[in-house]
Amino acid sequence: MTVLRKFGEDHDLDDDRPSILVLGVGGAGRNIVEEIKDISSKNLKIYEVGTSSRPPKLPYISISKEEMKQAYHSDLELDERPLTRSEKKLRGKIKGFDITYIIAGLGGRTGSWTVPVCAEICDNYNSLVFGFFAKPFDSESCSRKKLADRAQNKAQEHLDISAIFPNSKLLDIDPHLPIKKAFGVMNKIMRIPIIDLNSVITDSDIEPLNKICRGTEDYRIGAGYGKGMKKGLKAAKEAMRSPWLAEFKSYNKILTIITTGVEKLDIDIEDALEEIENNSPGAEIIFGVRKDQDLKERIRVTIIAGK
Repeated sequence: MTVLRKFGEDHDLDDDRPSILVLGVGGAGRNIVEEIKDISSKNLKIYEVGTSSRPPKLPYISISKEEMKQAYHSDLELDERPLTRSEKKLRGKIKGFDITYIIAGLGGRTGSWTVPVCAEICDNYNSLVFGFFAKPFDSESCSRKKLADRAQNKAQEHLDISAIFPNSKLLDIDPHLPIKKAFGVMNKIMRIPIIDLNSVITDSDIEPLNKICRGTEDYRIGAGYGKGMKKGLKAAKEAMRSPWLAEFKSYNKILTIITTGVEKLDIDIEDALEEIENNSPGAEIIFGVRKDQDLKERIRVTIIAGK
């Protein structure tokens, strides 16, 4: 039997918001968070984290690549080792939040060395820690893919949700997509769940989210749009067909956000949830509903599913 619970049920969203931190780590992570910098929310803090001289568009945490490498390769726990200056700087900026999102592309040295360290610091000082990571194309070097895998595995020890976006899955959408456009598409895909979750989560959701995330490491994300008749059904079907949500029926823990445009019709919301339930018998589902007038007559269904 499917178990359903609603985000923020019976709570005033404006008066009951968790503190949220978003970290864009390395070049890819910085690109993604720079595209969500216009989110207006008092409870949200966004940092770019990096080593380059590229001018940041957001509050910036400058770190040393060598110090991140040293911390990454340490066999000691955070409270057992002498912290580098970069670790102390990160700890001072990113502790004390209810929910943390770490956004990065793995495979490069800056992101791959820094992400596990950020995850460990956040795990020690923050409540819920989510990691959303892009991983190299199949055609990229073996060394780059191995570095990405190792970084993911180290980070997962400290993450409540770890959602992976293999770049090669972009070719399932369009096999002729130019590389620059592919990265632009990936940036847009990875920012959707952050925007949608931030709009529905309240303080009262922290405990049930902890429970639903516990014991599940492997999450995938899909998003779909619908318009016209049965648009909720269409959006849910498209989300479940996402190349990152392979074998959807095997997932048993699902976070769903339904975003409506100018019209908020209960029947569309019910259609979307029913389609997800029918494809996930026995799953635990937490769902939320938000409005975004930029969607106009459309509806969007965002799914974060774990197994």
